[in-house]
Amino acid sequence: MTISLLTVITALGWVGAIAVVLAYGMVSKGRWTADSLPFQLSNVAGAAVMLVIAIVNGIWPSALSNVAAVIIGAAALRTLARARRAERAAAAQLAAVQAIGDPHAVVVLDGAADPAAGALVPDALVDAEPVDVTELPRQERVDLAA
Repeated sequence: MTISLLTVITALGWVGAIAVVLAYGMVSKGRWTADSLPFQLSNVAGAAVMLVIAIVNGIWPSALSNVAAVIIGAAALRTLARARRAERAAAAQLAAVQAIGDPHAVVVLDGAADPAAGALVPDALVDAEPVDVTELPRQERVDLAA
């Protein structure tokens, strides 16, 4: 039994469609949120597969809508990645401040402004007023579905 290219293409189309419908169903049931990584990855992967299948079959309206879905999903993944990096940086800042016991210390995490990358910088070297990072509100996530 030989598997034809058409059979493989059809199977991939079904996989893409199932991924997108699964993502929609999981969000609709409240198991995933619109800003969750599984939801966005399922949507982008499903749309990308269906985009390829639509191009191969010359179904241009479907191809165009899947291009839009991939672009929107990629932007959402970038937003999620930035938010997670910011959360990790804030957590590292808080952990460093808690470790030294000085809520007014400023910790340089990326080294962009300080050649001693990662060194503690005393308040006297900082232009702005000291901020008690223990009192800062936690960053809110953006609802991508809104």
